[in-house]
This record gives sequence, structure tokens and C-alpha cells, in this order.
Amino acid sequence: MSRVTILLAAYKGNDYAGAMIDSILAQDCDDWELILSDDGTDTEALLASYAEKYPDRIIHHRSGLRFGSAQKHFLHLMKEYRNAEYLMFCDQDDVWHPDKVRKTLAAMQEAERKARAESREENAPPILVHTDLRVVDGALRPIDESFMHYSRLDGRRLALNELLIQNVVTGCTLMINRPLTALALEGAGEEKMLMHDWWIALCAAAFGKSVFLPEATIDYRQHGGNTVGAKSPLNPAYLKSRLSGGAIKKALNDTSAQAAAFLSVYGDRLDEAQKELVGTYAKLPDMGKLARLRSYSRCGFWKKDPGRRIAQMIWG
Repeated sequence: MSRVTILLAAYKGNDYAGAMIDSILAQDCDDWELILSDDGTDTEALLASYAEKYPDRIIHHRSGLRFGSAQKHFLHLMKEYRNAEYLMFCDQDDVWHPDKVRKTLAAMQEAERKARAESREENAPPILVHTDLRVVDGALRPIDESFMHYSRLDGRRLALNELLIQNVVTGCTLMINRPLTALALEGAGEEKMLMHDWWIALCAAAFGKSVFLPEATIDYRQHGGNTVGAKSPLNPAYLKSRLSGGAIKKALNDTSAQAAAFLSVYGDRLDEAQKELVGTYAKLPDMGKLARLRSYSRCGFWKKDPGRRIAQMIWG
């Protein structure tokens, strides 16, 4: 059995999914299997053709379900393959670098080794590894060699207080171990979960360990069909969208609701300091402006980029 199970959640992916699958087949290590799943039937023929051609490497998972979002699709696949030693997540329109699986797996195994040595426990705690990405256009022409630079993020900001306000973990770079899979799936039914990768990162911050590999292992393709994608805070159109229509206030409300859901699922296992931290964040929308600013400072609920912090102070 392969150590690494890669989950590809496709939706109308005929334009790019073939290149994505080819990049996985080109990995410079063999310790993986690929699960192909379609939200509907649009990409079914393409996925089936790869599974038929590479039956020892690829499984075509035919759920017969319509999920309506990448989050629900990935959570379904996580449940189906929860016993995998390690899970990775794959978007249909990117291209993986040939050493992505090998380098991420090496970082994961080293993190597990260190965790076992520190705790003197036989089993490793919940652990995630995530990496940087190279931002490219639809034709794979480079936009920025670092997603973290382009988006003004810091992949090392993985503490619980930092992740409550801002996610820096991109799902298509993730590897998680089996204990983290089981833990994250406890919240699978929570409607206030914003994205599966964000929820997984919160779980690792609260109960395990997180590792950032500061190099791009993937070409992160930006095109007209991106649901999420890379956003530069220096882009005028992006700035306008964030500063109009109450977007910043909505983000605070949404992340606070997610924190409340997280507290509901895991509150009995959080220590007192964590419980207070998450509880405070969950209550931010109910506070007055000055009380909210005091909580930002006291608990470190600040976004990384200075421009975002200023907007957070004024409109958040």
C-alpha cells in the first residue's frame, strides 16, 4: 500500500486536469496513489481514461454525488480515504513540480520523528506540512515565484491566534497525517467551516504541529475559472472589492462564526488558554470598536500585511 494518497477533486476540469495528472505521474518518487473524483460527470471520461491506463497507480472514485463545492468534495474524499497514512490534496488546474511528493513527505516524516522524540510517545501527533507555490497564468507563464510574496503572506504564521484571523495554508500544497485526518473530520458537518484547509490548519495549531516548507512545489495556475486563487493586496481591483460593501466586516463575522464552530467541536479538549483565545475571537463581532481593538492587541489577532492591518483596525 502506498504511503501517500493524493485526492484530486475535479469539476468541469477537461481543460487542465490532464496536465495536472501528468505532473503527478512525473513525480520522482513512487510511494503514492492517486484518487480521481468528479463532482458530477463532466470530467468522468478523462478521469476514467487515466485510471484504465494506470490501474496500479490511479483509482477512479465514482461517488455518484454532486457536492457543489470543493470543500464538500474534499471532505467526502477525506472520509472515504481516512485510513491513508498521509493525504495530499490536488486542484485540477495546477501543475506539480516533480519533487513535490518526495520533499513534502521527507518534511512530514522528519516532523513526526521529532515529535515522537520530544514526547517519547510511540505515535506522532496530528501534523501538517504545507509549502509555497509559484503563481502562473493560464499558459503557465510566471507571475510571481512565490505565492507568499505575491499575496503578502507568511507561511510560518501557524499559531492558533494567527490562523483564527488569517489562513496561510493553501490546500493544494498540504500533506496531513492520519491523526490529523481523523481530528479534522470531526468537524466535517460544521456549516460555518470556511474552507477545509483552514479548518485542518486550526486543528494542527490547537492539537499538533505545523511545518512550512518555504519553497514552491507547485505551479498555481490563475485563470478566469479560479474559485479562490491568488490575490495580491496591491491590486487596485482587489483593494476596491475589500473596501466596499462591508467585505472586511463580513470576513470578521465569518471567521468569528468559524471560531465558534471550532469551539463547539473541540472545546472540551482545548486547554484553558486556547479555550479563552478561541472564545474571545468568536465574540469579536459582539464587542464595541475599542474592546475589539484591545482584543486584537491582547491576543495577537492581527493580519500579517500592514495594509490589511490598517483596514482591519478601521473597518474590522
